[in-house]
Amino acid sequence: MAAVQVRQDNDVTPFIRYGMGTTKNDAVILQDAGRTEPLLYGTLMAKIAATGKWVPFTDETATDGSAIPQGFFVGSEVPAAALVAGDVTDVPILIGIDCIVSRSKIVMENSKTLDTVITVGTTDLRTVEDRLADRGLFIEDSVDISSFENI
Repeated sequence: MAAVQVRQDNDVTPFIRYGMGTTKNDAVILQDAGRTEPLLYGTLMAKIAATGKWVPFTDETATDGSAIPQGFFVGSEVPAAALVAGDVTDVPILIGIDCIVSRSKIVMENSKTLDTVITVGTTDLRTVEDRLADRGLFIEDSVDISSFENI
């Protein structure tokens, strides 16, 4: 007789793990005519200073304001075609206050990490994670309980 083991790999780790988050629900994401991938839930976002429009954080040296990460996209996936076609309006961006988010759920584009150092316009060289903490967005590791299965 053979034994059968059943395993279900459902990741139920929430993006927001704890605390009070404030969401800007009427944000505008800037058109990206060259976009080829959808914008995913949990994407780290920055804001263009002159227009107030949001973009994925991709360049820690940009001089237009987008070098400073300011929140996370927390809406339904936005197809690349929608971003190619024009600005996307009325989207929710988690902007902080006192909120802990799961490190494993954060989406970062252009090979950036939470350890990327922001180098534009400051002698106070700090990481992406430090800048998010300034806004009340704290990062925490999460553990999948199934990692300890069958030890």
